[in-house]
Amino acid sequence: MEVFDVMNGWSLYRKLLVRQHYSQSFLDLAIKMARRFNRSHKIKQAKTRANNKIAQRKRQQITKITNLKTAVLNLSNYNLNDSEITILAKGLKFIPSPRVYNTRRNIMKDFLEFARKLRCKYHFHKKEEKKMHPFRVNSGFVPEKASAALESYIDKTRLELTSLYIRKYHQNISNEERKALTTLKQNKDIIIKKADKSNTIVILNRQKYIAEGMRQLSSNHYREVDFPNLTAIKEKVQDRLNDMHEKGSLDEETFKYLSCLDKVQNIGYLYLLPKIHKFDKETLDNIANGDLHNVPNPTGRPIISQIGTVGEKIGRFCDYFLKPIVHNQNTYIRDTADFITKIEKLRLSRECLLVSYDVTSMYTNMTFDELLRAVKRAYDPSDAQGHTSIPCPDVRDLLFLLHTVLDNNYLEFNDKIYKQTIGAAMGAVPSPEMCDIRMFEITQEITDNFIHRNKIIYHGRYRDDGIILFEGNKEEIENFFSIGNALHKLLKLTYQISDSSIVFLDTELYKGKRFIETGILDIKSYVKPTNNFHYLHRNSAHSPSVFRGFMKGERIKNYGTLAIMVYLHQTSHNSNVTFWKEDINKLKLTQ
Repeated sequence: MEVFDVMNGWSLYRKLLVRQHYSQSFLDLAIKMARRFNRSHKIKQAKTRANNKIAQRKRQQITKITNLKTAVLNLSNYNLNDSEITILAKGLKFIPSPRVYNTRRNIMKDFLEFARKLRCKYHFHKKEEKKMHPFRVNSGFVPEKASAALESYIDKTRLELTSLYIRKYHQNISNEERKALTTLKQNKDIIIKKADKSNTIVILNRQKYIAEGMRQLSSNHYREVDFPNLTAIKEKVQDRLNDMHEKGSLDEETFKYLSCLDKVQNIGYLYLLPKIHKFDKETLDNIANGDLHNVPNPTGRPIISQIGTVGEKIGRFCDYFLKPIVHNQNTYIRDTADFITKIEKLRLSRECLLVSYDVTSMYTNMTFDELLRAVKRAYDPSDAQGHTSIPCPDVRDLLFLLHTVLDNNYLEFNDKIYKQTIGAAMGAVPSPEMCDIRMFEITQEITDNFIHRNKIIYHGRYRDDGIILFEGNKEEIENFFSIGNALHKLLKLTYQISDSSIVFLDTELYKGKRFIETGILDIKSYVKPTNNFHYLHRNSAHSPSVFRGFMKGERIKNYGTLAIMVYLHQTSHNSNVTFWKEDINKLKLTQ
C-alpha cells in the first residue's frame, strides 16, 4: 500500500531511497508517477482558480446589473440585454469618447475663435469696459490684425497645433455597449425618456406613449390646427418691435436681439415625462417582479419645447421684467436656504399646525386672459426701471408680447399640429413668472376671505408648492382650502396637515427638542423617495470643468443648508448668511 500512496509524491520517493527495498527501475516509475500527479494536480488547481474567477465575475456582473436596474425602468415589451441596461444606466447625458479625426478639427476650430478673441481684446483694450448687456447678440466681429508680437504668437501656436500628435481616446464604453446604443437608436417600437422628478431612465412602448399624449391633447386645453402662417406672425411681431424701438422702449442691442426672426422656421414640439412617482407600492412590486401586465400606463408631464420658435426670445425678454415682481411678493421663497432663514426667525406655540399644499396643474389650468390681467395689475414700468439699466417696455407692449407667446403656442406631436388654448406651456420661458403673479393674487384673495387669517403665522410659496404655519385648529385651516377650491373653476389645492412634522422642498420641519425649548422648529434634510442619486457618469467625455462645477454646486447646495441651520442657531437668528458662500467660492476642487 505504501508504494501506491502516490498522494505523498516526493515524500514517498525519499522513503523508498532510505529503505532501499526496491529496484532502480521501480523507483524511476514511482518518480514519474509522482511528477505526473504533481502536474495534473497543478493543472486542476489552475482550472479551479480560473473557474472560480469566472464564477466570481458572473456574480459581480449579476450584482452590477441588479444595481443598474434601479436606474433603468423598463415598462415596454422589449427585453433589454445586459449591455443595453449598462449603457442606459450611464444616463441620457452621457457622451461616448469622440473619434480622433474629429478631435483635430475641433482643436483648430476652437483655436481660431481663441485667436479672434485675443485680437478683440487688443483692439478694445483702451476703451472703458461696460457692464454686460442682458440681451447681447454675439456680433462675430473680426478685427484687423493686431500687433506684430501678438500675430507672431498666434502664427507659431497655430503651426504647433497642426503638428500636434493626437493620442487615441480611451474608449469609455465597450464594443458591446456601442452596439447596444446603435440597436436602441434603431428600435422604433420604444421611447426612452427621463422620469419626472427623478433621474430614472424609463423605456416605454411607443404606442402607449403616443396614446398618453393623444389623451392629453384631446382635452379642451388643446385643439388640432393646420400648420400656422409663421411669416404673418413674424411680420406682426416685427412691426411692433419697430414701433417700440422708434419710441425708445427698446435700445439698439435689445432690438437686434429680438429682431432675429428671419431664421425662425420652427414650431414647438411636445414630449412627456413619465410620472413614475405616482405609482403605488403594489405597482412598483409588480414591476420589480417583472409582472408588467397589471402596470398601468404612466401619466406624463407635458413639456412643450419652444427652442427656435417665435416666442423663445420674446418670452425671455418679458421674463426679464417679470422676475422682480415675483421676487417682491411677501410669500416668495427663493430656495431652500432662503426658506430656512425665514423659518429660523419664527417662534411658535406647541399647538401650531404645520400645513403644506400643492396647486394641481397650475401652469395648464390658468386661462390666457387671467394671466394677462394679473400681469397688467402687477407691472409698473417706473418700478421696473429701478431694477435694470435698459429701457422698460410700457404695459401695452409687454402685454402684446406676452399674448404673442401664449396665443401662438403651436406644437407638434405624432406628425400632427396642435395649439394650446388654455394655460401657459411648461417649457415657455415666462410661464413660471406669469403663473406666480396670478397665483399670488389668488392666495391673497383666499387670505382676505379667510376669517382666521390673523392665526396664519407664516405663509410661503415656491411655484406651486406652499407652506402655512397656523396657530389654530384643523377645522379652521381646512376652511382656507375650501375657499381656495371654490374660488377658481380649474385650479384645485391639495393639502396635508400635521401637528408634528411636515416635508417642504428638500427639508423636513418637525417639533423636536429645540422646538420644545425655544419654540423654533427643528429642521433636517429630506431626500425624496424618487431620488436615486443618478447623476452624470464620471467616465463621460464631458469637460473636466463640468464635473468640478457639479461637485461645487452640490457642495454649496448640501453644505449650505447645514451651514445656515448651524450658523443661525448659534448666532441667535442673525440673518447674515453670506459667510458660507464666500468660503465655498474659494474652494479649489480637484478631480
